[in-house]
Amino acid sequence: MKKNKNLTLKVYNRIMELMLNYEIVPGQRLVFVDLARQLKVSRTPVNNALSILAREGYLDFVPNQGYSVRRLSRKDAEELYQIREVLDIGFIGQAVQNMTDNKLLAVDRQRRAYETAISDRVHRNLFVLDTEFHLAILAMAGNSALTSRYEDISRKIFLRFRTEELKMERIEQIRIEHDQLYEAITLRDEERARELIHLHHKNSRDSLFPIIFS
Repeated sequence: MKKNKNLTLKVYNRIMELMLNYEIVPGQRLVFVDLARQLKVSRTPVNNALSILAREGYLDFVPNQGYSVRRLSRKDAEELYQIREVLDIGFIGQAVQNMTDNKLLAVDRQRRAYETAISDRVHRNLFVLDTEFHLAILAMAGNSALTSRYEDISRKIFLRFRTEELKMERIEQIRIEHDQLYEAITLRDEERARELIHLHHKNSRDSLFPIIFS
């Protein structure tokens, strides 16, 4: 039984990786027989993994048709962004109050990782690194359930549209916003941090929504 659970988890993570690398795209129909062949496993763990992904909201399931990657609707996007902003702003005070040198260093590492990853084009890993920066801040609050929820929400956003269509100007703007938020946290300026988080989310929506829902 444990072996089957481990195999299902392995397949689940592999499918998520395929979605992250855009080898599986929004709207694509997933044939579990083909996935089983591609991942070199039996059909059962693939079917189990797809069922879990559907329950989590990453996939749609239609009887007699199977699974497909759920497209991001405008309503989905607005709700997910709203929840993410509430979590960011709602816990920034606790994160600042619980800040230690080591925790702040972890935030700085993620800030610099994003900056280092910037190249001459937009790539999906930048969205992963942006999430990791925010997760490092939220981790200072000491609530593991919170960070797991935040990561799940972020994935449901950037796994379901073509991030590559975003302009490089926005990527540079994100870097600047990270620097400003890091400085506010370092100074323990909670009010300024909340203002910057709100602006960060607003700029993100303003730049992404015209691309996703054009």
